[in-house]
Amino acid sequence: MVPELLIDFHRADRKNRNGYFIILSGPSGVGKNTLLSRILKDLSGVYYMPSATTRPMRPGESQLNPYAFISTAEFEAMIEQGQFLEWKKIHTNAYYGTHLPTIQYAIDNGYDIITDMDVLGCADAMEVFPEHIRTIFISPPSMAELSNRLYGRDTDPANIEQRLSRAELELNCRDSYDYLIVNDDLDLCAKELTQIIRSITAN
Repeated sequence: MVPELLIDFHRADRKNRNGYFIILSGPSGVGKNTLLSRILKDLSGVYYMPSATTRPMRPGESQLNPYAFISTAEFEAMIEQGQFLEWKKIHTNAYYGTHLPTIQYAIDNGYDIITDMDVLGCADAMEVFPEHIRTIFISPPSMAELSNRLYGRDTDPANIEQRLSRAELELNCRDSYDYLIVNDDLDLCAKELTQIIRSITAN
């Protein structure tokens, strides 16, 4: 059973304005998920927007943490119903998608949400919600450093080369984002990201 909304919003966090949809992008291995897990506990009233997926739940995961886990039949029905802002099917045949009703509800009802999304998904989102999205790009200090990080966490050279090739495409899009942060120091990057999000949501 797919929940109506993928976030359990609390009325106390509701703002007297439309909500902001904050999107974090950057190449694989740049530290987006690490940053989000580090900063969200200190950002009261900003909700993480989980993606929906059909992949199996892994140990330590639960429903809506970090994904909304649904069946393939449910996902495909939701595609037909137009319930995804964007979706994709990856090489493992698992679907991933961004739940449009949750985003629309958050914006309409004054709740601020944040998620990580690739540059193509971000472009799609900007077309739908141009007035309510703020975008932040996380960049590596260099391609050499990104390569070192990827080789440190993956043993498949073909997979790493594919990610590095995609990273070049993504880095070419960084100037189109509202904010750019270079992650050459995790603590400083987390501090800067927190300050940016607080400045956005304070308005």
